[in-house]
Order: sequence, then structure tokens, then C-alpha cells
Amino acid sequence: MAGAADTAPLLRIETGTHTASIRSLAVDADGQIMLTASDDKTARLWRLSDGQPIGVLRPPIGPGNEGKLYAAALTPQGDLAALGGWSADNDVYIFRRDSGAMLLRLGGMPNAINRLAFSPDGKMLAVALWGGHGIRVYTSRNGWSSASLLGEDSAYEGDSYSVSFSPDGRRLVSTAYDGFIRLYELTSTGLRPIAKSHVSGGQHPYAARFSPDGKLLAVGFEDNGRVAVVRADDLTPAYAPDISGITGGNLASVAWSRDGRTLYAAGTWRNKTAEHGLRRWEDGGRGAFTDTAVASDSVTDLAALPDQRVVFTATDASWGIVDTRGVIKLRQNAPLADFRANWTGFGMQPSRHAVGFAYAFGGRFPALFDLDNQVLVTSERPLPAPAAMSKSIEVSNWKDSLQPMINGQAVALEPGEMSVAMAVAASGDAAALGSNWFVRLFDARGREVWRTATPGPCWAVAFDTSDPAKPWVVAALGDGTIRWYRRHDGVEQLALFPHADRQRWVMWTPDGRFSASTGGDRLIGWHVNRGADQAAEFLPVARFSERYFNPAAIAAVLSPPIRPPASPPPETADIRKGIRLPPKVTLLTPDSGKSAKSGRVRLEIVADDRGSGVDEIRLYHNGKIVADTPLTKTTRTASQGHVVKIYDVPLEAGKNQFRALALGVDRTESEAVERAIEYAVSDQRVRLHVLVVGINSYRNAVLNLSFSVPDAQGVAKFFRNNFGHLFKEVNVDEIYNLDATQANIRLRLKALREARPEDVVVIYLAGHGETLNEDWMFIPYDLVTPEHPEALQHGGISSRELAEAVKSIPAQKLMIMIDACKSGAATVGFRGLEERRSLAQLSRSTGTHMIAATTKDQPASELDTLGHGVFTYTLLEGLMGKAGSGERDVTARKLMVFVEKAMPELTRRYRSEEQYPVVSSNGMDFPLALH
Repeated sequence: MAGAADTAPLLRIETGTHTASIRSLAVDADGQIMLTASDDKTARLWRLSDGQPIGVLRPPIGPGNEGKLYAAALTPQGDLAALGGWSADNDVYIFRRDSGAMLLRLGGMPNAINRLAFSPDGKMLAVALWGGHGIRVYTSRNGWSSASLLGEDSAYEGDSYSVSFSPDGRRLVSTAYDGFIRLYELTSTGLRPIAKSHVSGGQHPYAARFSPDGKLLAVGFEDNGRVAVVRADDLTPAYAPDISGITGGNLASVAWSRDGRTLYAAGTWRNKTAEHGLRRWEDGGRGAFTDTAVASDSVTDLAALPDQRVVFTATDASWGIVDTRGVIKLRQNAPLADFRANWTGFGMQPSRHAVGFAYAFGGRFPALFDLDNQVLVTSERPLPAPAAMSKSIEVSNWKDSLQPMINGQAVALEPGEMSVAMAVAASGDAAALGSNWFVRLFDARGREVWRTATPGPCWAVAFDTSDPAKPWVVAALGDGTIRWYRRHDGVEQLALFPHADRQRWVMWTPDGRFSASTGGDRLIGWHVNRGADQAAEFLPVARFSERYFNPAAIAAVLSPPIRPPASPPPETADIRKGIRLPPKVTLLTPDSGKSAKSGRVRLEIVADDRGSGVDEIRLYHNGKIVADTPLTKTTRTASQGHVVKIYDVPLEAGKNQFRALALGVDRTESEAVERAIEYAVSDQRVRLHVLVVGINSYRNAVLNLSFSVPDAQGVAKFFRNNFGHLFKEVNVDEIYNLDATQANIRLRLKALREARPEDVVVIYLAGHGETLNEDWMFIPYDLVTPEHPEALQHGGISSRELAEAVKSIPAQKLMIMIDACKSGAATVGFRGLEERRSLAQLSRSTGTHMIAATTKDQPASELDTLGHGVFTYTLLEGLMGKAGSGERDVTARKLMVFVEKAMPELTRRYRSEEQYPVVSSNGMDFPLALH
């Protein structure tokens, strides 16, 4: 089987909601759970009481249209979900709702599936098919572990888009593009046609739904804005609801309230741009109507809830609930940037290597992404206009056009393809055209050079000539991404997804390398098919961080460094060639939610190989990694495929959250499992342990600095003076200059093992830093020649060594602060991205908070004016209250947010360029200061 059975991983956006048109919805009989199916190739389960997501169902998918879901159905009990759409074998998939496991695949349908419906008793499933193949009804006697065909009608002359059972389950109605509505009786031997009729109101009936008493049918049409109500016994007309004011679009979707007193309809009809409406009629469609604007694009489906409310879905990937007064009580929008109608605001910025875009329709909420520093900058004002386009190539009639023109000649598009964006290179030798399906490049004579299919409409397009040796075509797409295509052949090389929260982002190459903001590594992942009869698996890229998080490699795609790093990281395999699934982890003990009677707990973790081996098991306690002790026991089978690890862990007062995971040999993480244990003891104020290291004077005087010691002393002074406000006791350990040898730093790190689990530990390092292979290295006083890799390897303090030291510290609340300056000639080509990889890995692997600045110089003006370097000055300003945002406490995360925002402004003032800290937040949040 081609397509869906392919095992090649596919990179997908994952925001926790749909990211493309929602085609269908289904609700359980109690109105508690909703299922939605989307063009984004996922089905999602929602809790309707508060709109929260409760599950994702993932059938097999493939490239292009393969895997798009058009139909969804829930059994009345809500225990089983049926899905269908476009697949190689035209499959219907039946999933267990609670586990997400695939229970059954019904294959071999003659064409794509447009609609699914379970009978009121959940024992029959009706299927509406595309391409004139009619409908089928399946039945099951064993809870859908297997199924048989009850009956079918293939004598259709057009696509069928609707099937619906009567409330008593004895009849079935369908619609088709041949203009007919068909009514069937369901018998033990199959389908018996009762009536077939052209219903007055339109040529293409789309949806037909029984009234709650089964006496009437409401029919919506695809080709106009009418709704017809007919008698359910013979399909003869009953009445036509008032459609006054509907002058365009359709009311294809219809629904009755559960009591039958209200009729709802919606579709492509809109009152004005981006305001698609829901019309509700009183008296079952005979009475007065009210209209509510519900979505920015067409409404695709409706369903009534038991409390007389109605839920809708739309092509803008939104859904919501409307109450009996026509008020939207709950709405779930797609968290995607909307690049539409921003043709002049999108493109490369003239003053810096950055791409400018906007988050909202029409260029509202502008922002730019700095490609050299990999930082997102939002703006309240319009951005500077991108470089002007050349007028040597004339592109006309391109807005929402089926026939755009280049130099007066029509461009041949595919049937149904529409151009929506264009750009002309400043050099005048090329033009780019964006459509709903492709990005196309044309030469100066209007001849097509290449075309590349896009995962969403191309709402804006531009040229990137920041590096004349590597020109690009840049496109802003309907899936919320900005993508770079090589100008000479149109092959995609880089993508950026800026989340609509205007904070998180992720950037990646097609082979799997990526860079991301805090939390951005959860926004994309790899979809892995596991065969046609199993649910697929989704692995967020966060689980590949150890090998594939590589900011420097991402930057090098567009702008190679002046010279390659002395010790480049090892090459990584192209993930598209295959993924060996990481281990499966089970936490056998303890049970979740229980209270502990003693101050220790025994945790037994099992990891089973699923293809990548079991290389390591990790346990995190309140976010911080738990180090192995003499009490930790590990047992492996001879084949290494089954590993058991037992921890004996001291508990902290209150809630103790445990998270266990395993890593395969390729260092890909498993899905984590969690347990929560309460330990009720009298809560006492905790102790603070601070280790401060500052080096101005090195044994090699060439390395001497001016900032490190006053910066370190400022941090030590702040925490020492915090005694009594927040902590029961504050222990500050300071080592400076000639005392800061490799041996002494190691000794002081080891002394932190005396901290208790409930304590807080802060480690501050100020001095020189350097990168070596995949490590960041802190340079102690006694390292004389850090420019020599062997000397650096043996004489430095590596990020790996720091990680091992941190693991051995019992305290669960730990923050590392680093203010490091690059040494000597290593600043050539410096961008600060090499350090980001190793420092972020240190934070992630240990479950600690990391905030660091690695700079290439230290202007004396900073010390004279601020009394400190910019990073430490900003750090202290935050600790002294500015990071509290009006609240008394300054927590680790508040401090990180403050420094991340304030530091670029100060560095621009004192260094004439913006500098951005490395910020990595892992583990639980905790207070550092109280004012």
C-alpha cells in the first residue's frame, strides 16, 4: 500500500489545536465530548464544558492530500470515534476514544469519505462517498472489533456529502450533488429505498438532518443561501425558513436544537468580510430569525447540545459554542499568524538581517524575526518597508485571480488554482507568484523557472538577497509558517513558525535540525506511521533536542559564519530517512495521587525497547533530575531490551511531582510518564545556597577582564542581604581570581551536595567561556592556553561536568547564571549561537533554570556608568524588584522574562547592537527574592 503505509517520518505543526480547516464535528449524546476532523490530518477530542483538548487521534498519513480528514462520528456513548477522508485505500478508521488506539480499519471504499454517522444505538455506521459512489452502511455485533457491510446504494450521479440517521435509528437520509435527497429504511437485511426527491431550494443539497421527533428534515444547499424543510416520511415540502438579507454565499450546514424549537444554519454566507454568520430561527424554522457572526471564514458543520446551545466548526480552524440568545460563550481559535492582506509589509528588512511580517489580517500586530540572533521582536508601530520591487517586470491581475499576467502574458495555472501574492526581485531579473497551492518563480521574460507545492496558501512572497551568493524566495503561508526556497530550484531549506501568542517560535530545516524559543520545541514534531492498522505516533522535536537542537546550524543555512567553528558538532542523520521509536516507559510504583506516610518513596521504572534500544532512564523530581545513589538499582535483560530502575527518593513537604523518561541509543527521548505524591509535614522556610565565581585576573594576563569580579560581588551582596525576607538561612560561597582554579571550583560545586531537596541553589559564573565540540567550557584562573583544544578539554569546566555536578545536588530548585566573555581570536565570526546549544542542553538534561550571556567584548563605558556589565546589571535590576511586575515576589521565570526583554535595550544603548541572553526554563518555578 502506498501513501499512508509509508514509514518515512513527516514533520507536522502541533499547537494543541487544529491548524487547518475543520471539516466535520460529532458530539456524544450527553453533549460532554466533541470530536473534530481537519485538513491538518488530525482528529481532536474536546471537553465541551470548558473547551479544553482531551486527546488527539492520528490515523496514518502521507504527503499531499494523503491523510486529510473530512468526516468524523462518535458513538452516542462517546467511547468510539470513526474517521475518514482522503487515503490510499479510502479507509474508515475506528478508534477507542480513551486510549487513542485504532480498533478497526474498514478499507477498500471506492473513493474518499465525505461523511460518517453512527446510529443512535451505536451498532451501525453510515458512510457517504465522493465521486458518485453513493453510501454504505456497516454493522457490528462485537463493539466494532469487526464489522460487516449491511447494505449500500451506489446508484448516485454525484458526490454524497451527508448521511444521517433518524432519532429512532430506523431510517437514513442522504444528499448528493446529483440534486437528490434519498430516504431509506434500515432492515436486518440491508437498505430499502423509501423516497427520492429533488427538493425545492437548490441544485446541490449538502446537509440533511432529522428533527428530534423524526417528522421533518432540514436541508441546506451548497449552491445558494436557502434552507428547505420537508416531511421526513415522503420528502414533500413543508415550509421554507425566512432568508431575508442573505444575498450571497450558502447555508450548507443545518442543525435542530434538541427540543426541536430552533433551527440553525450556516455556511459560506457572511454579513461582511471575515464575519461569517449563524442564522437561528424560532418555531423550528417557521418563526423570526436572529444572526450571529461566528467565524472569519466559512462555517463547515453544526451540532446541537442538550442545553439548546449549538456548536460550530469553520474553515479558519476555529470552533465555538453559541447560546440560546445568540451569544458566543466559548471559542477556540487557531493559534496561527494570519499573513493575509499584508503584501507590502512582508519581506526582508533593509537595515538588519531580519524578516518582517504581521500576526493579524491586514498587517496588524507587526513583528520581525532577527535571523542572526534568532530572536522575535514585536512592534507597536509599522515596520520599515522592505526593499522596493523593480518595475522592469510587470505583474498584473494577480490579486485573487485565476489568470494573472506577467508582461502582458497570461500565466497558466492549474484548474482551481488562484494567485494571491506576487513579488519582483529588486534586480529585475525574476518575479515570484504565490497561489493557493504553489510558489512559482518566473524569469525576466515571464517563463516559469520552477514551481513548488506549499502546505497552505501563499499569502505573501518576497526575495531575500541578504547573501548575494545564496538568494532565496521567501513565502508566508496559510499554515502560519514562513519558508525559504532556494531561488535557483525552489527546494525548501528552512521554515519558521511564529506562534500567535507572539512569544514562542521554532525554526527548522527539512532534515530535522532546529532552533526554538522556550516552549517552541513543542510546536512541531515528527508524525511516524506504524502501519495501516495502527494509530500513528507523534514525537515533538523537543524529544530530539540532544542531537538536533542546533541554533548555529540553522543560522548557517541563510548566513554562513565568517569562518567555521574550530570544533563543529558531529553530523546528524536526516530524520526523514527514518526514526527508530524510543523506548516505552512505565512507572510501576507508586500510585498517583496518594499521600506518603514517610519522608521517602520507592519508584520503580520500566523501559522497554521499541527499536532504538534503552540507553538511559531518567527521573525528575519537581522538575529537577534525580541523581543515582548507592540505593539506586538498575536491572537489564541480556538483550538490553527490558530495563528496570528503582529509585529511593526523599520527599519534599507538599506536592511531589515525578516525571520518568528513557532515552534510546540515538538519544531520542521517550514519552514521559508522571506521578504525583503528597507529603504532609509542617512547611518550614527553606535555605538558600549561592556559589559565586568571578575572574578578572588570569594566570595568563592576556585573558584579564574588568567586569567579572564586580559583577560576581554584586550578585553575592544581593543574596547575602536577602536573609530573613524569604529564606531561613543564606549561605554565600565566593571565589575570585587566583582562588578560582579548576580544582577549587570543582570542590565548591561538590560542597553544594549538602543542600536539602527543599532548598534553593544559585550558581553564578563570570569569566571567559568557550565552545569545544558539543560542550561549552568555563575557563578557570589556571587555564593558560584556552585557544588550544587539548588544553581547554583538560583544564576547563565543561557544561557536561556542570550537568553532572548539578545532578548530584539534592536541591530541586536550582538556577544557573553565566556571564561569559569570548576569549581572543575566537570572537571572529562570533554570533553567540554556538553556546546556546550546549547551555540549553545543560538546562534541559538537568531540569534547571539557565540564564546566560556570552559576549565578545566588554566596553568600559558599561562599568563606568552602570557599575556592572549589562547582563549582571539587568539581572540585579530584576532581582531588586523590577522583574516582579508589580508583585512582591521575583521568581526564576519572572527574572528570566525580565532579562530577556530588558537586556537588548541596554546593549543597544551601550554597544550599538542588541545582545540577547540564552534563556532555558526547565523544572518548577520558585521565588528568588521577596520585597
